[in-house]
Amino acid sequence: MVAIELTIDGKVKKFEKKELFVRENIAAMQFSFKQNKYLNKEDQTLEDIEENQKNFADFISYVFNRSFTAEEFIDGCAIKNKAVAEDIYIECLGGKSDDEKKDQA
Repeated sequence: MVAIELTIDGKVKKFEKKELFVRENIAAMQFSFKQNKYLNKEDQTLEDIEENQKNFADFISYVFNRSFTAEEFIDGCAIKNKAVAEDIYIECLGGKSDDEKKDQA
């Protein structure tokens, strides 16, 4: 199960997904492709940085079945929860989150 908390309309809301599927893996690989293109660009602009973050926000929104928008993620995701979102991304790629690694230790 994956979960994230966002502040939307001044209220903290928790979003959960019981299981990740191949569809989320495909979306993670698509985001990874876009991100690699961004990272390999020699002259990154401010617009490139923003587009990369919006692509990530859109990916996370997709994972949670569009229960929130990319803009709601951007506006309502506390920095501490961005690390949670990054762990979700890693899990979607087939990796293990930091929490899963701790559980196995």
